[in-house]
Amino acid sequence: MPSVLLPGDPDRVSKAASVLDQVTEIGRRREFQMARGKWNATPITVCSTGIGGPSTEIAVVELVNLGMKRAIRVGGMGAIDSTMPLGSFLIVDTALRNTGTARVYDPSGEPIPASPEVVEALEYAAKTLKLPFRRGAVYTTDSYYWGQERLAQPGADPRGLPTAGLMRQLTEKGAVGMDMECEALFAVGRALGSQVGAVLAVHGNRATDQWLEDYEETQHNLIRLAATAVSILDAK
Repeated sequence: MPSVLLPGDPDRVSKAASVLDQVTEIGRRREFQMARGKWNATPITVCSTGIGGPSTEIAVVELVNLGMKRAIRVGGMGAIDSTMPLGSFLIVDTALRNTGTARVYDPSGEPIPASPEVVEALEYAAKTLKLPFRRGAVYTTDSYYWGQERLAQPGADPRGLPTAGLMRQLTEKGAVGMDMECEALFAVGRALGSQVGAVLAVHGNRATDQWLEDYEETQHNLIRLAATAVSILDAK
C-alpha cells in the first residue's frame, strides 16, 4: 500500500470507495476503517484516522509498518480567512503547532512543512480538475472548543474565553484554517520516512459564519483531487 488517503471520519472511507474503482473493503476496528481501490489504474488505500493526534499517530505508524510510502490527509476544516469560499480546498504546505503527539516526534516547536513533491502534485491536480483552491498553512490543535475559539457552553460570553482573539492572531501568522490532525501526520510521517501532505475542504468559514449545506459534491471532489495527485506522483 504505497499511497494512502487519510480521512478522519470512518464514514468517509465509504464515500471515497464510491469514487474509486475496483474497491475492496478491508475491515474496521474502532475508529479505523480501511478499503483499497484504484484511480486511473493507480492503487490507492484509504484509512480513517479518527479525531486528533493520538489516533492519527496509531494509524500512521501501523500503515508505515505495512508498507505505506506516502500519506495524504483528506479532511475538512473551518476556514478563518474570510476570502476562502465554501466548497473550495486548502492544499496545506505547513502545519502550525499546538498538539502533544507531534512534539514527541518533532520537539523543535517549529512549523512542520508538508513534503514539497506532494504539495506540487496536489496543486497540479487541482488545476487539472479545475477545482478552486489555495495553498497555505493550517493550525492544528488538540482542542475542538476553547482551543479553536469556540464556546463550550451555550450562552457564554465570548469575551470571557481564554482564547479570545485566537483566530485573529492565527491569521496574522498566516494560517488559513484550523484542524486536529495535520500536525501529527506531518511529524509522525516525516519521522518515519513517509511523504506527507494534506488537502482540506472548506465546509465552513468561521470568519464569515457561513456553512456548507450540501457537502456531498465537495467530498467527492476532495477524493478526486487527492487520488489524481497520487496518480501524478506514481507516474514519476
